[in-house]
Amino acid sequence: MRNLLEAAERELGAASVASLPERAPARVRGHLSLDRLRSTAALDTIPLDEGEEAILTFEQTLGDGSGRTLERVACEMLARQLVQAASAVRVGDLYGTVARLRAPLEHPFVDATVLFELARSVTGFNLTVGIAGRPRATRLLGHIATGAVHAAERFARESHADPLRVELATFADRSRVDAHFRRASSPPPPLDPQTPARRASTSRLPSLSDEVARILDSSLAAGASRPPEEPGARRTVSDFPPPPSGRSGSKPPASRPPSETPEAAPSERRSTRPPPGR
Repeated sequence: MRNLLEAAERELGAASVASLPERAPARVRGHLSLDRLRSTAALDTIPLDEGEEAILTFEQTLGDGSGRTLERVACEMLARQLVQAASAVRVGDLYGTVARLRAPLEHPFVDATVLFELARSVTGFNLTVGIAGRPRATRLLGHIATGAVHAAERFARESHADPLRVELATFADRSRVDAHFRRASSPPPPLDPQTPARRASTSRLPSLSDEVARILDSSLAAGASRPPEEPGARRTVSDFPPPPSGRSGSKPPASRPPSETPEAAPSERRSTRPPPGR
């Protein structure tokens, strides 16, 4: 309570904190007097019911009862503790810095089990706090934990790209603080089953038979460009190739088979027998 009122004095002004005892019920008036709290020992305690009522009076008197004033003052209180314990700050790691604030959140409660569960999420992390069987204390602790997240962000500076967004939800004796400061990555598009087959057909290298067929197609392209003859049409003389050069009207000499060798004329035959000796 003393740390909370001292943070409120720095954040809201000394006059606001000094007027608290006058507007508080008589049962908790002494717990809201900063002068009286400063004179107590460090290990002095108060009943949990009176502490809950004192903090509720603090929120309703200095704020609007929504818990925003308590979150603001708690942020200032825990930020001062982070300054004094610089080793608890992990620059660029908001999750790790909040994890090191577990002791300051559990320390004010004596003989009470405090729930503190921290887990990562897609967009940040989730912090669950609570006190078993104490819904009112759990709701107040949820607002203080929200202030702790904002205090850790002052030093961690992890959400400088995207603004930090904190959501608080309380149900019975569980308060959940959701911190969002990361963008959720979109899932990849579904795989098209026909895409690999199409890529394989377009990237396949041509085979030797395909190259031969292409060459034959290009060589027959000239012949295919000539129009086909109609059935029954008669060809004229101009359609045939011209005769070989030489005497007009003469037939070309018949070609002999290459295997036959013409014999020499009788007059040109010569005896291969040697002449008789003299």
